[in-house]
Amino acid sequence: MAQIANAAVAVQVARALEQEITAEGWKPGHFVGRRQELAARFSVAPATLGEAIQLLRSRGIVDAKPGPGGGIFVADRSPFTQLSDQLLSLREGTATVTNCLRVLDALDGTVLHDAVEFANDADIAEVRRAAELLEASWGTPEGSGAMWGLHARIARITPNELLRSLYTNLVEYIIVEELEGATAPTTPERLQTHLDFADAVIRRDHALASSAVDRHRGSSLAAARS
Repeated sequence: MAQIANAAVAVQVARALEQEITAEGWKPGHFVGRRQELAARFSVAPATLGEAIQLLRSRGIVDAKPGPGGGIFVADRSPFTQLSDQLLSLREGTATVTNCLRVLDALDGTVLHDAVEFANDADIAEVRRAAELLEASWGTPEGSGAMWGLHARIARITPNELLRSLYTNLVEYIIVEELEGATAPTTPERLQTHLDFADAVIRRDHALASSAVDRHRGSSLAAARS
């Protein structure tokens, strides 16, 4: 295989291996190859191959086993990991901003109340920083990414793996694809609603969370439709 020359070489190698695993229908436990063999096959440095393998391991696609008889094997994937991949595959499909926002709108309340209930000190510190970034960038081209970044950081707090996977992957899809209409007008009231999302987590305040969700509900969807 020709040398892959790109800043994201490891990502390309990981994608090629994933596509091969899918196309061949390899089952969990199938031997993919040894590291040195795969590095030679893709004409990449061992460190680059290692990065690609780590990307696949982090998504539950492969396992790496050391020692004699070791190598790279297809992983036994959990339903949650498969769901994440299905959501990520939206990038190849035709998901609309309206579809994404309707699902996120329905999940906001559960996500926020879970964050209020389960946030630890590190979570609270990061939510506070995300809110500060949003406030500083509101009304600028960076404001949209900061807004969705706050939503995603709050969602990562929930211990519900299914909820976390669904919500954060949809937000990532909106950010990466820059879906037109995914951000409502940058009014002071809308900024305050998002800051209240963060404050509810910081103060562990379920009443404020309910109020913020009520004010937020349908606003992004209405803007997208208009």
